[in-house]
Amino acid sequence: MRLFIPTLCCLVAFTASATTYYVSPSGSNTNGLSPATAWTSLTSVNNFTFSAGDSILFKGNTTFSGYLEITQQDANNFNLPLYFGSFDQGIATILTPNTLNCGFKATNVQGVRIENLIFQGPGAQTASNKDGILFYSNLASGYLKNIRLKNVNVNGFGFCGIRFYSEWSANVNSGYRNVLIDSCVVHDCRENGIVSIAYDTQNSTTFQHYGFQIKKCRVYNITGYSANNHKGSGIVLSQIDSVLIERCEVFNNGALNTACGGPGGIWVYAANGVTIQHNESHHNKSGSGNGCDGLGFDLDGGTTNSIVQYNYSHDNDGAGYLLGNFPGARPWGNNVVRYNYSVNDARTNNSPVTLFTAPGTQWNGLRFHNNTVIVTDSPNNNDPSFSAFQMTDYGTQMTGVECYNNIFVTQALPMINVPATFTNQNPAFIGNLYWSGGAAITYVYGNTFNSLSSFRSAGMNCEHIQNTNYGFEADPGLPNTLAPAPTLYPQATETLSSYAINNTSPVMNAAVNMAALFGFGNGPKDYYGNTVPNGLAPEIGAEEGYFNNVGWPGLSQSEGIRLVQNPVVTTLRLHVDSQWFGSDYAVLDVLGNKVAKGMLHGEEEEINADGFSPGMYFMVVANHAHRLKFQKN
Repeated sequence: MRLFIPTLCCLVAFTASATTYYVSPSGSNTNGLSPATAWTSLTSVNNFTFSAGDSILFKGNTTFSGYLEITQQDANNFNLPLYFGSFDQGIATILTPNTLNCGFKATNVQGVRIENLIFQGPGAQTASNKDGILFYSNLASGYLKNIRLKNVNVNGFGFCGIRFYSEWSANVNSGYRNVLIDSCVVHDCRENGIVSIAYDTQNSTTFQHYGFQIKKCRVYNITGYSANNHKGSGIVLSQIDSVLIERCEVFNNGALNTACGGPGGIWVYAANGVTIQHNESHHNKSGSGNGCDGLGFDLDGGTTNSIVQYNYSHDNDGAGYLLGNFPGARPWGNNVVRYNYSVNDARTNNSPVTLFTAPGTQWNGLRFHNNTVIVTDSPNNNDPSFSAFQMTDYGTQMTGVECYNNIFVTQALPMINVPATFTNQNPAFIGNLYWSGGAAITYVYGNTFNSLSSFRSAGMNCEHIQNTNYGFEADPGLPNTLAPAPTLYPQATETLSSYAINNTSPVMNAAVNMAALFGFGNGPKDYYGNTVPNGLAPEIGAEEGYFNNVGWPGLSQSEGIRLVQNPVVTTLRLHVDSQWFGSDYAVLDVLGNKVAKGMLHGEEEEINADGFSPGMYFMVVANHAHRLKFQKN
């Protein structure tokens, strides 16, 4: 790591066989080329210069004290990555007991894989500016490519868990590209969990980082601390283009934060082309003192062309879904939030769905549709705008707000709160269902309206458009709305069954046909993965119900396979038309695992479901165009 390798030597190394080096306390500490001759300390690793494609393996179930550090003199080839991992049984631990070093630091390096390792710091409340894993660049330009982290555990560091940092300087325009963080756990760190950051201003038009994927990760107990700026977020990415965050659980972050403007579970800012899907974000904290937020999901300052879909937010101190622009941010807009759940968010501040913008910024374009928002009153939330859907009276310009086909269920709270500042910008509320447990329903749209009929007179897009009334007040028939929200992990988000609609719900086939009315579709599928009938009237809310027929409710009898009862307790009973006799079937869980299979034999078919775990299932029949969805209780 100290020796510069000329270009010619590098070319020779790339064509030669890669070398594997071992680190073990039982080695002879000679050349490291075998477990017997393994290096015994991290010092030997740090003093060596590695070639492209080399591997460094640490003995499993062993703790190595110190730190790891590489520079651009080591390997630095995105096609032949340098690999760090464990050998023998178990996973090795890199223990960094001081505050002077990161657990792992790579400076101006590309082509790195880290797998099956634990990085442990001196403790979350040991103040420092050192990360668990830091990829750092101060190059003038260019992308550092191909970074892979898989099955890595990072904990106990005084700064961030995993951070990608391009030096905060107008002269540094380099960043990281094609980064995968898969099945990693970050917990009990002090600043933030997983981070990307680089220099940014309101006039910036490019992004230093590109092409990040964060999958199947858990981030929790990122405490934050007392400071002038918010601390304690789970996943927060910025100065970045083209991002996928999916199948993550992020919770209990921000407890010691004392500043407003964050923290949150999963959020981005100065970002473009972000997809956030199939995640669970819950019990995130705003902290104490002047602390605020503690949000679930957030498309924040300067985020554009992004989508939040199929997520489950619950029990957060702040908004489940925060959508806004902070002072000095780039323009915000053209974002979509669809087919998500929010259950009992906004426990201390804001509302489950909160929009905001700062003076002097641009905010234009939000399509918020087919979400299910359930919120009960909270004695700890004294925000005067507390409602299901809030536009915050801060800046003055939020145009292009479109809110269609959502379920809003409250407990004696206003459904929406739109201050007079924004009414002349005509935020649209069309085709939504509103319910307050039988209590009087109120809408704030400049003034307060105590009925849906009076709300329709409040503005040109208030459940009334093209001389037609839309929206209605009715009980959607969702069970468990007053019960505590379940935590799903380690089950997939699709296993959420507490708020399943039934085939008598007024939301069935009642949604606005957005393709016909507005010229755009609903998206390909609902929260549970059911196909959504674009061009037809789907359901209101996050679930597209599949009940009596295989396929959408309302299909003709010729489809020929019908549930006799749903939910199912011990036996799945079907009525089968003769055309389907002899057809093979399979029963799948929400992850696509096959739990039963067989053949349809007669008109009244019974399938033993006694061994199925509670949750949602799908029945697939050979040569049949659709799936039958049922719930097992």
